[in-house]
Amino acid sequence: MATFVTRAQWGARAPLEVSDNITPAQGGVVVHHVDAVRVARTNHADCAAQVRGIQNHHMDTRGWSDIAYSHLACVHGYLFQGRGEYVRTAAQGTTQGNDDWYAVCALTGGTSTNYDTITAQLIDAIRYGVNRLRVSGGAARAITGHRDHHATECPGALYARVLSGEVNPGGGPLPYPGVSFRQPPTFVHASVATWQYRMNTRFGYTLSVDGQYGPGSDAACRDFQADRGLTVDGVVGPHTWGAAFA
Repeated sequence: MATFVTRAQWGARAPLEVSDNITPAQGGVVVHHVDAVRVARTNHADCAAQVRGIQNHHMDTRGWSDIAYSHLACVHGYLFQGRGEYVRTAAQGTTQGNDDWYAVCALTGGTSTNYDTITAQLIDAIRYGVNRLRVSGGAARAITGHRDHHATECPGALYARVLSGEVNPGGGPLPYPGVSFRQPPTFVHASVATWQYRMNTRFGYTLSVDGQYGPGSDAACRDFQADRGLTVDGVVGPHTWGAAFA
């Protein structure tokens, strides 16, 4: 199991403000990375300073009340306490994202051709963070990437690990997010983008990955359900989700 590092242990500054205006049972956990360049520290002894630097940037440059993330995970298998459970984040890039979703940030970065090594210890630390936020913070089971909420490449190479379910504490396919997608009206939820991306990359559909379950997504769902011998109702519920992520 990953090792938890408290704010006191990594030398966190006191937050300027703490908001408990978060409803994580309506969202879940979003996975982030730090940057589009490689940032992972070779020696774990340097990771606490890296987290302090992120906090300083967020507070002094961004003008935020604290480090943006709920927790941060390093490649050596440590989970650094960020804002923690039941505290609203500043990480997702949207009001709804910050209202309903926690954020776990990997201390990694890079491009599609030059990314930090994604270690087993890093995945274990991310899983530990997700589990803490579920068990102690009331997070729903959904796990998404930052790009599902905002126009960004984040979390880079980790996004494939999100879609595969590898960062899910229980392993296996990405868990059903606990909400069914249907229309009309157009249903909006970050997990819709995760499903749309999966339908495109795994099954060859050409959906807009926009988190909006409208007529196009409904038609793709019905086609997929018919192909898989499922009830054709246009609703992405547990069975349709499970078939997509099997």
